[in-house]
Amino acid sequence: VYNGTKGAYIDPDAPVHITTGSAGCDERHDPFGIRRPWSAFRNNDYGYTRMNIYNASHIYLEQVSDDQHGKVVDNMWLIKSKHGPYSYFE
Repeated sequence: VYNGTKGAYIDPDAPVHITTGSAGCDERHDPFGIRRPWSAFRNNDYGYTRMNIYNASHIYLEQVSDDQHGKVVDNMWLIKSKHGPYSYFE
């Protein structure tokens, strides 16, 4: 989450980091620790992430839950109209 951003990330002023993974052991789900303000979404269901790259400016991601029989439990758009290094001093 960048400055409380929710919904589409349109021309973000900073890099967007997405951490996703899938466990391999079906015995238990470990709980998360303290929720941090920069964490937009957390889910401990078994599942996977779909990434669709539509063109040079639009990426769409979905988090799909196997525990909920294929339900999409989160999604986001990342839209960049220009590419290049970020300038933190502008």
